[in-house]
Amino acid sequence: MNTLLSCKRARAGRWPLIALLILGTVAVPRGSAWGQSVAGRGVAARLNTPATGLQVFARAVLPAGGGMVQAELDTAGAANTLGAAGLTSIVTGQVDQALVSVTATAEAADVNILDGLITAKSVLALATSYANGTSAWSEADGSTLLSLVIAGNAYPDGAPDPNTRVELPGVGYAVLNEQIARGDGLQSAGLTVNMIHVYLLDPVSGAAAGEIVVGVATCTATL
Repeated sequence: MNTLLSCKRARAGRWPLIALLILGTVAVPRGSAWGQSVAGRGVAARLNTPATGLQVFARAVLPAGGGMVQAELDTAGAANTLGAAGLTSIVTGQVDQALVSVTATAEAADVNILDGLITAKSVLALATSYANGTSAWSEADGSTLLSLVIAGNAYPDGAPDPNTRVELPGVGYAVLNEQIARGDGLQSAGLTVNMIHVYLLDPVSGAAAGEIVVGVATCTATL
């Protein structure tokens, strides 16, 4: 009798689960079931020097499930190092079974780096990554620098060629539209865009002595 009751209970316990599976009401989070994920971050400006320590301005980080996040700051400054206004970062992400995408932007206006050594009316970093299950790719279309002047030399408006290096004697060097790509190009893709990245070097030893970055957009999409 006990064996018969046990069998009946086991069969009864299975039917609700089977019914739920047939009706499609057992839901598993898409990211867990299919491996979709998005990651993104925008930083309008970042300093890391012996004089300033690490400082981050208008930083926005996308939640794991996607959506939208934004950070704003009216002004940012560090004596003899950086001045900027209108700092804004926005990151958006979408997770779907057919397409995963994430876009990060970071911008600042009236930028002044190292007491006028580098100035720009506007700095905008933009990075987007996509993945659709068979391919994955990233782009930096829309990134731009307006009224950029470095050591008295004016640069055309727009986006410089990726990873354009400009020497700064006695200071270090700057990389304009710095792009760092990640991913396998199949299931995942990622990109970091640093629109103005100043690498500070010790004038005697040549060793790294800090950095100043304006306009940082980072994104990764996986499907």
